Amino acid sequence: MSHLFIYPKKGEATVFELADRQVSIGRLPDNDIVIEDAYASGHHAYIVPRESGYAIRDNLSKNGTFVNGRKISDETPLRRGDEICIGSTRIFFDKESTTSVEMTDEQLPASAVQSVIQINKILPPTDTATIKKEASIIPDLERLKLDYRFFPVLTQVSQALILHKPIDELLEEIMDLICKTLPMDRAILMLQEGNPPDLIPKVVRIADPTLLPQKIQVSRCILDMVLAENSSVLTIDAQVDPRFQASESIIQTNTHSAMCVPLWNNREIIGVIYADRIFHLDRFSEEDLKLLTLLSNLAAIKIENAKLIQQAIEKEKMERELALASQIQKNLLPGKNPECETYDIAGYNLTCYQVGGDYYDFIDITPERLAIVIADVSGKGVSAALLMASLRAALHAELGSSYNLDNLGARLNDFVHRSSSSGNFITFFLLELNKNTGEIKYINAGHNPPLILGREGQITRLESCGFCLGMFPSVKYEHCAASLEPGQVAILYTDGITESRNKNKEEFGEDRLIKVTQKCFDLPAQKMLESILAEVDRFSEGLEPDDDRTLVIIKRTASAH
Repeated sequence: MSHLFIYPKKGEATVFELADRQVSIGRLPDNDIVIEDAYASGHHAYIVPRESGYAIRDNLSKNGTFVNGRKISDETPLRRGDEICIGSTRIFFDKESTTSVEMTDEQLPASAVQSVIQINKILPPTDTATIKKEASIIPDLERLKLDYRFFPVLTQVSQALILHKPIDELLEEIMDLICKTLPMDRAILMLQEGNPPDLIPKVVRIADPTLLPQKIQVSRCILDMVLAENSSVLTIDAQVDPRFQASESIIQTNTHSAMCVPLWNNREIIGVIYADRIFHLDRFSEEDLKLLTLLSNLAAIKIENAKLIQQAIEKEKMERELALASQIQKNLLPGKNPECETYDIAGYNLTCYQVGGDYYDFIDITPERLAIVIADVSGKGVSAALLMASLRAALHAELGSSYNLDNLGARLNDFVHRSSSSGNFITFFLLELNKNTGEIKYINAGHNPPLILGREGQITRLESCGFCLGMFPSVKYEHCAASLEPGQVAILYTDGITESRNKNKEEFGEDRLIKVTQKCFDLPAQKMLESILAEVDRFSEGLEPDDDRTLVIIKRTASAH
């Protein structure tokens, strides 16, 4: 049976036994696991059983769910020892944290602090002016000896950290190297994580097994000093201070000396390293503090590089998946324009991202009846593409030879309402064309009114006859009728066409769409479509589209025989 080991920021740790069922985690009392954390959502996340074990799924929480330091967006499998962070609450899957680390708010007496050194006094200067200024000062002999001692250690650690490793392995290796270089009884590496960011222990090292049961108490006084002043702190023999002897704080367990240094990557502090000596006879010295600061700087840069490499790998993987999704979506659109003896029809779709939420289709109902569809899902990207694919599947399932147009609109509306969140909807237009007579029946669910243009400039707008799909449940639709006469052109489009903007934030608009269509009225449908899109591109002055663009042209060339 698997377990969750729960370590809140304040209070006692607890253990939760996982059964073969879904487990909810959040701040509200109806959760299976209630965490009193101000940065947790009411129903923050779920742990679900799977064939291979368990997985965690974020429930659209405000501040996110982190697994091993990475914010998750999809369902993530859990492995033994994985660390889940919800706000400042740490949860370990199927493995107890070996040593508990606690941040205490108790003040540290001034006499316990021996040295506070800003890291810009320890790390080598990076700007040329500072280097020249320091080079003009004659260095003393002790400084040279100290640098000579540090150089081989830093070189050895740098070489050991050359190869890329996953973050978890890297953190373990960093602590191994530091503990080998600077003997200590206990050490903790903590990283800034969560929203708002908080220091989360990642690696704990205990040299003496007798110290394992003890809780490591780290004073926020020291941590605040490190973070606020970007400094390294050395405390020494705090127990001899009479004001501190009865204190239950960081140096409570006869700590002989302790150091805390920032993980500074030359831009920001990403965490800290804390180390102390309890049984070790020698105290930490100021030279030890400087060496640990230098090692921490190397470690921070390597951690940041590892994160960047990991992000690049994940980005490349996502781009491959998006390219595949883009190809799948293209396959859901018509592969070619329909061939009709007395009609010339063409359609085109351009997504502003790799996948999008616009949709058009040509569906044969009977040999004489053709359904022409255009739709626009609210939003962009993957979520819009998934909803569009669901709409297409539902439409093809409903659109048989004996379908009822009014009922179709109502059924699609209820389907979209059930299948999407409250903020999602679809503007939808379906036109059923009788190829023999030119008669049109249509429903327009909140879509931009398609236009029917005549050679003499006549304009008919196929206006909306109901709400967008999915806005409200149980909406009724009544279809409307029109006709497409010989020589007339119907234009179906999404708002990505008319709302395209130029550098002056001016929209292309319906009037320009009408004018450019009239200019190319005698061209075939495909050439007319290309001319309209080219005019939209010229108007946009090279700006990248900020919305999907979809356009369908229907020309009636002659009467049916």
